[in-house]
Order: sequence, then C-alpha cells, then structure tokens
Amino acid sequence: MEFIANFMTVDLDPMAWAAEREAEGWDVLGCADHFWSGARSYPHVWVTLASMAAATERCLLTTSFANNLFRSPVEFAQASLTLQAVSRGRFEAGLGAGWSRDECTGSALAYPEPNERAGRLIEAVQIVRQLFDTGAARFTGRYYDIDVARIDSANRRYPAPPLVAALGGPRTVAGATPFLDRVELKLNSAATKGGALDLPKLAEIPVEHLHDMVARVRAVHPTIPISVFVLCSVGDDPQTQAVEQLLGDTFFGGFFGRPEKVAASMLALADAGVSRVQVSPFNNESFSLLAPHLFGA
Repeated sequence: MEFIANFMTVDLDPMAWAAEREAEGWDVLGCADHFWSGARSYPHVWVTLASMAAATERCLLTTSFANNLFRSPVEFAQASLTLQAVSRGRFEAGLGAGWSRDECTGSALAYPEPNERAGRLIEAVQIVRQLFDTGAARFTGRYYDIDVARIDSANRRYPAPPLVAALGGPRTVAGATPFLDRVELKLNSAATKGGALDLPKLAEIPVEHLHDMVARVRAVHPTIPISVFVLCSVGDDPQTQAVEQLLGDTFFGGFFGRPEKVAASMLALADAGVSRVQVSPFNNESFSLLAPHLFGA
C-alpha cells in the first residue's frame, strides 16, 4: 500500500514540507489544484510541484488533481511533460473534472453541470493520452476540437508520465479508464456534486460504494492500479472532533479522529483492492501523526 501526502496551503514552505514528508516515509507528494476553497488559500500547483521536485530525491510527485475546468488539456499535457523532466522521471499526471462552484464562478470561469463536467473529463483524458503517446493530437468531440502538431521534444529524456484521473461515477469509469495508467476513485463525489462539500451527505455514503466502484473499474480494466481519495483529519482539535462526531461510525467517519483509528481505516482499504491512498487532511498535523502508523517508523 502506498500513500500520497497532499499539500493544500499557502501558509507553509512547500520545499521544507516536501523534505519533511519524504523523511517520514511518504511514497508520493501531491499538490491540490485550487485557487481557494472556503477560507483556505492554495498555492499554484505547477510552481509548487516544481519546487518540491528540487527539494526531494525519492518521492513521486503528482497533481492531486489538476482541475480540468481551469485549463486546456493541451496545457495540462505540456506542464506534465515539463514536470516529468524537471523531476527526473518522478511525476504522475493526475487530472480531475473539477467540483467547486464558487471557485469557478468567482474566478469568472464557467461551471458546467455534472453531466458536462464528466463529458469534458472523458474527452480530456483522450487528448492527453494522444499527447503523451505521440507528442501530437487531433481530436474532435462535443467539448474539444484539438489540432496540435507537436508539444514536446521528439527525443524525450524521460518517458511520458503515467496518466491518472479522479473518477467519481459509472460514466467516467466507463469512458476514461481505457485511456489511463491508474484510476483514483473519488468516493465522496455525491457529497460535492452541488459544488460544495456536504458533510451530512458524506455520512450517507456506505462502504458498499467503494466495492461497487472497484468492481466497475475491474469490469473495464481487470488489472489497472486503483487509488482512493480520502478526506480526513487526525487529532483532538475542535474541527476534527466536530466532524468525527457528525460522521459517527459511518464509512467516512473512520477517517476522522485518533491516528490509530484513521490509519487502520486507510490500511483496511487494501482489502477492497486499493493499492494507494491519497491523504487529504483538514490540518497539516495529520501527516506527522499518521506517518508512524502507516510506515512503521
């Protein structure tokens, strides 16, 4: 089982943070792609990951996840190929559909309804797949009309990065999985469908949803690696305690509270066929609290 530590704040030095996480034993370092979310401000995803690449030697790096509503899939592919070179082959290109309504509308960006966001993601991964495989792309779909003669050097120093997408429902699983190197399941998609995180809705998502989504992926691709996005928080601070009390003994409630409890819930995901967990906590202290329980330090 591998674990991603997801960087999600402008209040910390990303280089020092990355070096600390690598020393703790984390397998992958991610950076979320937001301008802001609620009261939290985020760093620029590509700048941050480039600085993390300079500060680390072992950890893989990934976008957790690049927001398909923010930029063209051509720019995403270009940035991914550049970061693969900067990191000396340690990058994994993660792409997501985008979910935050206020962030898009407040930034003068279009915020499509869920059906269109899913369709855009399915088309985007096909375009990126072409660009990664050949350096060029021609694609005409419902949402994109792409004609790129070449986007990178004909003599790559490193192979194209693995392509990963965050998938939240049957349609994206069926449409995107054939073009991916890894699937990450966004199990809480029902709680963000309206454009904001709905914690009571999160409490209604059962563990059976995990098994159902894994089965859907396996029906499309029997051997593709599967990751899971886990929103969590560890500690005895008021926010963690409040969310733990709200979620109770539900599936997602297992990811809030004492580090022993949260780590056990994450490690148990392996029983469902999950090989990697993206750890995205409410507080930064969660990483150091979880590390001894996840890595046996």
